[in-house]
Order: sequence, then C-alpha cells, then structure tokens
Amino acid sequence: MIRIAREFFNRKTEIVAKDLLGKYLTRKTNKGIIIGKVIEVEAYLGPNDKACHCYNYKKTEKTKVMYMIPGTIYVYYIYGMYFCLNIITETEGMPCAVFIRQLYPIEGIDLMKENRKAKIGKNFKNLVDGPSKLCMAMNITKEEFNGKDSCSSSSKLFFSQGEKVNLNNIILDKRIGIGYAKEDKDLLLRFTLKQNFNSV
Repeated sequence: MIRIAREFFNRKTEIVAKDLLGKYLTRKTNKGIIIGKVIEVEAYLGPNDKACHCYNYKKTEKTKVMYMIPGTIYVYYIYGMYFCLNIITETEGMPCAVFIRQLYPIEGIDLMKENRKAKIGKNFKNLVDGPSKLCMAMNITKEEFNGKDSCSSSSKLFFSQGEKVNLNNIILDKRIGIGYAKEDKDLLLRFTLKQNFNSV
C-alpha cells in the first residue's frame, strides 16, 4: 500500500477528483485493515463555487479545515448523526475539496459489515455505496479524523495507489443535493467509475 503523497492533492480539484477514481481508501484499525476502491466523487471548487462550504471565502469553525494543506481530511456531520468524508485539494488557503461519495469493497468486508450493523444486500453492493455508509463501514468519525493529515505516515486513514482506470469508464454528471447553488448546481463535477458489482 503506497500512501499517496501531498503533491497528488496539490492540483486542480477536478483533476484530483478524476484521479482518485480507482485509488484505495485505506483504514487501519485495531481489528485489521479495511480497504475500499473509490468509485464516485464530487469536486467542490472553493470560493467561486456556490455549492462549496467555503463559497465567497466563508470561514467558520466547521470550514476552517478546508483552508489547511492539501491532503487534509475534512469530516463533517449531516443531519446531526451521519459523517461525510472529504479530502482537501489545491494550495493551502484555497478551500477546495473532493467529496467521497461511494466505494467498492476490497478488503476487510467482515469488519465493514460489523461496523455497519445493517442488512447488507447481494454481493455487498450497498455496503459502502453512499457517503455516510462508507464512513460507518470504515468507522470514520469527525472526532478522530477531521483536520488530520492523510499524507502523514502516522495517519490511520489515507489514500493509496489502487487500480488503473480507463478514462472511457468515467461518467460525468451533476452533483447531488445542491439545489441551492443556483447555476453551479448544473456543473458536471460528479465523477463515477463504471463498476461490475457481480465480481465482488
């Protein structure tokens, strides 16, 4: 597992988002290693993106993490009970991020199932097929990981080199749940990797 270095994240957010497809999200736990292949992401373009938490350079206690160095982990609550995972991109002070929407289970499936405490469908398709599901399955919490550096050798949550991706297998679409973002809601900044779940 080769940990992805900071230089990878210190690039244009759309490029990082596409290049994260096929990479492995790796979580080290006391019970073993959990790995999921990144197959769906969304790009958020900072101060000029009305869908971004830091639109117009907004800075709060919650969003201050987005101004940190590229490769920083940004975890936040939704609905007061679920977590969502993002990774900070571009240069320090430019609050951009890639939102991790969906994984494909690679290793530690029994641990994922144990963490989810939910009925899992055929071939584990719905095990990590949503942003909050993957956080539950990999035990990713705001308390443990928000603001931490994924590029540090001490981080128990990081991205590693995974599988090569055929660019023809990447689907571009609109981001989800951002109806408030006016014209920016129509930007094609959601990238999904075609995946055959029957092979799990």
